[in-house]
Amino acid sequence: MDHLLDTEVMERAADAESALKQIKECIKFKDSKGLKTVILEHKLKDQSVFWEIASELTASLTEENLEQSEYFFETCQRCMNYIIENGNPKELLLAVLEQADCFKDDQKFKCIMESVQKILLKLPNKRHHSLDISLGTLSAHIEAIPKPEDHNLDHDERKLLEMDSSVMRATDVVLCYLEFLRPFVEEVSVRNPTVSFSKTSPQVQLLMKYLLKVLTHPLYYLDMTFQPKEQEEREKSYSRVCAERLMDLLTQLCPNLFALIEDEIEKRTRRARLKKKEREEKDEENAMEEDNDDNVKDWKEDKLIPETSLACLSYLVLAEGLGLNNMPCVYNHKFMLRFNLSFIKSFLEDPHSIVKLKGVLLLEKLMFVIPPMTFKHYELDNDYYKDILNLLISTMTHCQNKDIRKSCVPIYANFFSLFSFQGRHRLYETVFNTCKHSGVVGHTLSLYKEQVDSLLKQGVSSDNIFLGKNLIRIFKLVSVIPDGATTDLLENSDRILSVLNFIRYLVLRDKPATNMTGFWDLFPNLEKDFFGPLREAIILSKGHYNLNLEDVRKGNPLPTEHTEFSVNVGGERLGGVSREQQLQVIESALNTFDMMDSILSRAIELADSQKRLMKGNQTDN
Repeated sequence: MDHLLDTEVMERAADAESALKQIKECIKFKDSKGLKTVILEHKLKDQSVFWEIASELTASLTEENLEQSEYFFETCQRCMNYIIENGNPKELLLAVLEQADCFKDDQKFKCIMESVQKILLKLPNKRHHSLDISLGTLSAHIEAIPKPEDHNLDHDERKLLEMDSSVMRATDVVLCYLEFLRPFVEEVSVRNPTVSFSKTSPQVQLLMKYLLKVLTHPLYYLDMTFQPKEQEEREKSYSRVCAERLMDLLTQLCPNLFALIEDEIEKRTRRARLKKKEREEKDEENAMEEDNDDNVKDWKEDKLIPETSLACLSYLVLAEGLGLNNMPCVYNHKFMLRFNLSFIKSFLEDPHSIVKLKGVLLLEKLMFVIPPMTFKHYELDNDYYKDILNLLISTMTHCQNKDIRKSCVPIYANFFSLFSFQGRHRLYETVFNTCKHSGVVGHTLSLYKEQVDSLLKQGVSSDNIFLGKNLIRIFKLVSVIPDGATTDLLENSDRILSVLNFIRYLVLRDKPATNMTGFWDLFPNLEKDFFGPLREAIILSKGHYNLNLEDVRKGNPLPTEHTEFSVNVGGERLGGVSREQQLQVIESALNTFDMMDSILSRAIELADSQKRLMKGNQTDN
């Protein structure tokens, strides 16, 4: 009897080996008909070969086979579905995941996700370990997608980003990945009436972990903006659709998104204060918990939420309005801005224009709803405010994206108004002490002038922080001709013109007799240390550029095969440009010098007139 059983087993094994050999031959020669016959028509039953068959079929579900042998590709899919339906789920899961070690073929990856989803749905409810293994493998493919190149496109041009191959690849894969996650999210969703939702559920924590990973990469680098008032629904980019679908899944797992972010930040703060020994002890405790089969290690305690994920989540909620219903309304605008400063800083520090744009949009959204004078001067002890101010300056001056640079200008101006007078003056003084960019200093001085004008119109007393000794100190910082007569006036033109305009304003607005601003106490020093050197520099610069103009008009310095022609303007060397362009640059420089000369002369003339008028009044009295 035992001999008969052994014979039967051997025959079955031989049949299975024969079937496996036939299947491999069919796959090798892309024989769709033979493959269907062996697996589907003969209803292959022996599960001992299912592992190898699943591996062979999965390996054939490639982009190349889809393009060159679509019928064979579809046959492999049908056979794979049969194997999944009739095989052992746990064994098949490992067999399929073995094929996911290559991160180049997205079509194969999408087919693997489809197979893994079907296999996991066949497993019992306590599947979180299998789900964890699967998500760890699949998310590695998402992480391997290259970061989209920065094209520095402005406004409407950003729609062209959807044509970028790396963006197309990222959105295609992410959309499929989110669909893969959907049934597992819905099983434990807060919206599912058949289950009792628990945010500590292992499956909930696991799914949140991997959803948040997608925010770090690739969504962090994608343009997810959408203006409902300006754009129609059909104009949504695939990047935006990815964001909306991800946030839909995330809000099913997390009823309070702000609590998630707040808890993580508090945890980071606590951990920063712990000593090394305490951290090591905590790591040991976490390691001991790994052996518990019914418990998933708390991924938040493992620092598996990168700050980029939290920043991107906050951006999507607050700037794009996604999941806003899952953000409590109990926090005031001031708190929300302060809370998000670290995220805004990380966005603005990133060189990628799409990431930098997120910082600008988030800051804009949070800042413009805050009334003026909301922050006190002592709150500037929080270094984040100064960091944001410096990053705005850096973005305005160095960002290659024109749209972003322009967006920062009104934000920069409004940033000062958030603070009390004392806080504003502290910020202004910081800029004038540290910033060397003439354009920024000139613009900031114009804002300072507007502040002084507003105060004078309100009739404030002369002891206001923007007047008197503080005003004189500001003037001493900005009314500088660094190299005397040889100063490069073009390089310093924005600052100098702004100073001259401010002087002209004060001469007209504040009479020497009243001297409410304290400006007239400074005037003798301005005449000596600013007006005189500036006048000499203007004369010297005009002479130099007029000579250049004459040379260019005569054609003397035109480029030849052996001679390189250049004109030095504003510290930059101009070469390889046409004569017309050279003329335009030189004439523009001369116009700037004329403007300086005109405002300077007018300011001196007005000041002399005011002083004569005051002397006349004193004589009459």
